[in-house]
Amino acid sequence: MSNRKDVINFFATACGTTIPLTVITDCTKVPPVSFEIVILDATLIIGKPASVYHTIEMYSDKFICLLPFDAPLDLRSYVDKTFKFILFYPISIERFKNCLLDIQTQLQFQLNLETSALPDLERIPDSVSGYFRGNSTTMRTVRKKILGACNSKEPVLLLGETGTGKTTAAKIIHSHSQTKDKKMVSYSLSTVVESLAESTFFGHVKGSYTNAENERIGLFEAADGGTLFLDELGVASLDVQAMLLTVLETGNFKKVGTQKEQHVDVRLIFATNADITRMLRDGSFRSDLYFRICDNIIKLPPLRERKEDIWEMVESYIVKEDYMIKEDALERLENYSWPGNIRELHKCLRRAMVRSKDHVIGAEQIDFGDVSFLQ
Repeated sequence: MSNRKDVINFFATACGTTIPLTVITDCTKVPPVSFEIVILDATLIIGKPASVYHTIEMYSDKFICLLPFDAPLDLRSYVDKTFKFILFYPISIERFKNCLLDIQTQLQFQLNLETSALPDLERIPDSVSGYFRGNSTTMRTVRKKILGACNSKEPVLLLGETGTGKTTAAKIIHSHSQTKDKKMVSYSLSTVVESLAESTFFGHVKGSYTNAENERIGLFEAADGGTLFLDELGVASLDVQAMLLTVLETGNFKKVGTQKEQHVDVRLIFATNADITRMLRDGSFRSDLYFRICDNIIKLPPLRERKEDIWEMVESYIVKEDYMIKEDALERLENYSWPGNIRELHKCLRRAMVRSKDHVIGAEQIDFGDVSFLQ
């Protein structure tokens, strides 16, 4: 649906003779749902009465909204809040076709859920700041595994390079688990002092050792009933690993300075950027601990291995603040190797938004920082 000649000509060229195209220039005439894909030019609704907005909003999760770069800021804000699927125009024909294919897949999945006799699964967020957006096979698998971990009580092991979203994944798993109303305690094992590891994990009683002037609650007790997220598992010594294995097996522990045993019900999530396979081979990681936590292993891929997801991740990140991005800027982002992964992408986008004019990011605003990495 559009009355702009440039948009209509673009659709005609993109669809060619292989894809049937029907042009509707009046958005008050909502097309029947028999159309497989409906694309609405956002500028077509400017100045229309409230009844038109109400009618269009009824289909906001099924229509694709085309948002031209020259759209006013208030319209951009409305589109962001209203529509699930948004395409920015102008856009290359190749990207347009890829986007349509991805959206069509999502619409079909959505339709399958709506018509399925099975209960609707609680949807895992596409992103927390865009971390898990994308429809590559890799990301669909990752989201499926995250959903599986949410519905499980077994420990989770998150693997991946720095900046791939391990902490974000841990938060999602906790917030969609059966214990989402309980506390999530996060701790980096890189900060463990070996001599105080027992006290850190299990706590101590007053006077149990020099300077133990007060009783201390350990990480496991603090997370009782909820989730304990332990990051940087790969740096844990064999002794620390043994402590974790003991409480993993039974849920029982003793505070330092007492023989009284306590029991906790804690769901453990581990994360590391280390090569666990290599560590198992060289003996620096306990095989018995690995086999205790290997039921839910989720490997988060580096961004360079799923560049086809970048455009969607970028759009989901910048549209929340009413920014848009040009094709040349997206191409520059896709041609970069992203050694810092998603975290680096977000920092790059923040810099670009600061430098942009009129809330539009072009290639000239893309800056990869002062440190040069081999490409």
